[in-house]
Amino acid sequence: MKGKFFEDFGKPILVLTVIALVVGVLLGTVNHFTAPVIAENKRIRAEETRLEALPGATAFTEMPVTEDLGINDAYRENNGLGYVFTASRKGYGGDVVVTVSLSPEGKVIRVIANVSTETTGVGSKAGEESYLNKYVGIQGSADEVDTISRATYSSKAVKEGVSAVLKAFDSLVKGGAAE
Repeated sequence: MKGKFFEDFGKPILVLTVIALVVGVLLGTVNHFTAPVIAENKRIRAEETRLEALPGATAFTEMPVTEDLGINDAYRENNGLGYVFTASRKGYGGDVVVTVSLSPEGKVIRVIANVSTETTGVGSKAGEESYLNKYVGIQGSADEVDTISRATYSSKAVKEGVSAVLKAFDSLVKGGAAE
């Protein structure tokens, strides 16, 4: 009876435990070697987005950001062309990441929105140039830009992201922290 119990219950549990341990060690090892590569690729994509957002830019210096500003990061272009800020807001399908470039005076130069988590054909409209160009030239507040009908969550996320960037600019740059 004792041997039958081990054969029926103990052996399968032992085998599954060994398999789980081996798989866990393998996943940990793969993560150990790929995490730096993934982080570097993420950094490169972010730098490419900043360069795309601020035409003519060559290099950036990161500005210190506190959590209360409501943005992810802030960069000053080294030659004085302007600033690039990134903010994330909750859209319909997930986070919408908004990258905004500003002139030295705080006017929006360009907005890039990653709406890949949003519904294709509906929420994705908030990432189209025709909508994002409505923010170009504004300064101080994004209140004048309307959201998109039937893409309210997504376009509201973009609008809130741009608003957060404009407020952060006022705090960081006009407040004197960027000098």
